[in-house]
Amino acid sequence: MSAPNVTARILRLIVENAPISQSDLKVRSGLSMSTVSQATNRLLSGGIVQELGLRRVSMGRPKTLLGLNPDHASVVGIQLNAERNLIVLTDLSGNIIGEQQIPSGAMTPKQLGDALAKFLRGVEGKKVGAIGLALSGLVDASNGVCVLSRALDWNNVAIARLLEERFSLPVFIENDANALAMAALVFGQLGHAQSAVIATFGKGIGAGILLDRQLYRGRHGKAGEIGVSLLGDGSERLLEDVASSQAILQRVAGSLKESAPITLRDLDMQPTPGVLSALAEAGQHLGMSLANLSVAYDPDVVYLAMEPQMASRILLDHITQSFQTYRLKLTPHMTPLQFLTESNRMWAQGAAGFAVNKLLDLLAAQADEETVP
Repeated sequence: MSAPNVTARILRLIVENAPISQSDLKVRSGLSMSTVSQATNRLLSGGIVQELGLRRVSMGRPKTLLGLNPDHASVVGIQLNAERNLIVLTDLSGNIIGEQQIPSGAMTPKQLGDALAKFLRGVEGKKVGAIGLALSGLVDASNGVCVLSRALDWNNVAIARLLEERFSLPVFIENDANALAMAALVFGQLGHAQSAVIATFGKGIGAGILLDRQLYRGRHGKAGEIGVSLLGDGSERLLEDVASSQAILQRVAGSLKESAPITLRDLDMQPTPGVLSALAEAGQHLGMSLANLSVAYDPDVVYLAMEPQMASRILLDHITQSFQTYRLKLTPHMTPLQFLTESNRMWAQGAAGFAVNKLLDLLAAQADEETVP
């Protein structure tokens, strides 16, 4: 294993297991103590990791604990989807330093660039290391191309290259579900889980799939696009035709007393027969789709993420009931379903987390270059 690969591997072990000592790194990596020490010294010299104090042991010298230095660099996370467009700046641990709301809906790449330029002027003095972009739609992440986004009205837009040329920073893109999955891994929400499905719910429905702590994209990068999967009722309808927030609101519009636009959470206050029927059908199909994912991939946990205003208690109850009905029951260890409904910034933080994940390799390579005699 070459030195750059060793440094990157040790850095990721520190990020995932901090606070951690060099002796624990030796055990987890399977490398020699001298190799681990050389890599950690490179990272310490570059200011990428820092000492977090001592851990007393019953015998021998206290162990110095290491962790990522969150202030070494910052990253920009951009959320572009049908619900909200938002730019945030975070440190390497995902803590938000600054944010800026931008107009929702379709926009041109130049409009995005102008909004980003304005945001960066407001955070001058922060050492920005990378930009992450979480898009609602199909993306070619390896080439930085948005293949198709109906929310943005983009078709084969090489957005990463356009932003890199303008801002001279590395730019990485992902679809919003995959970005959220990577953020859960990088920022520690997964804990010790080795696999997870992180589904997202709104006007679109998708899922990011983590297997052995690696993002699974599928052969053509379309793994997890459950919103365009067929329902199992023979109707030839898609999941998004029935279970998306937009589909639910369109279906119940005629049965509501209020004509003004409302959110899914507001539907709990108007439980008309039409509302209850729409929420029940949507919850049944969405819960079944998540159960099918849990059967197919056998993850440690399944998450469903949505913005707070979409968290209809009636809908969540139906999703839970359906998931519990259809999930695999061959063993006593059944996959749990958990809801993420507390934040409307999670996709922007997901974009930042994805950028941090990519930036770690760049920082490790930098540390190696700086120690070459």
